[in-house]
Amino acid sequence: MMKKKGNDRGTNSKASGELVVRRLTHLDPVLIEELKEYGKEALGESALDEWMLPVIASCGLLFVGKVGEEIVGVAEILRCLEGHDLYLEGFYIRDAYRRRGYGKALLNSIKELVAKEGYERLLVTLAPENEAGLCLYQSTGFIEIDYLPDHYGKGRHRLLLKHILTPP
Repeated sequence: MMKKKGNDRGTNSKASGELVVRRLTHLDPVLIEELKEYGKEALGESALDEWMLPVIASCGLLFVGKVGEEIVGVAEILRCLEGHDLYLEGFYIRDAYRRRGYGKALLNSIKELVAKEGYERLLVTLAPENEAGLCLYQSTGFIEIDYLPDHYGKGRHRLLLKHILTPP
């Protein structure tokens, strides 16, 4: 478990507490439904469903960031077959908690945790028009390494970013 302070960003938003990051390995039915709904709200059709969330939790890496008892963000990570790379399949901060520093805090905590486990790179793709996401990733040390035209089908282009993890 890792704790990070959220930052006060903007004039009307205040971080309401410390972000605690936990890795989940087993999900009960209530938590599956909760994560499914949060994912749909944030990611739309690309959100993981009740079939994939338990698979990620048991075979990949599933992290939640919480403030108090409230889940503010989630990271869903797959291990790449070759090398010591990870792929950030899904990452979101719930609407009510955006622009408060929680995204940066959650990403930085996850990078520290997976680096301790010996992983070397964290990869992520995002839509080129997702300026807020690109800004967040770049602010935490990700660099763009490729443009993937039609990556998720015709007209669904992606940028590929990487972050070199620093061992503790």
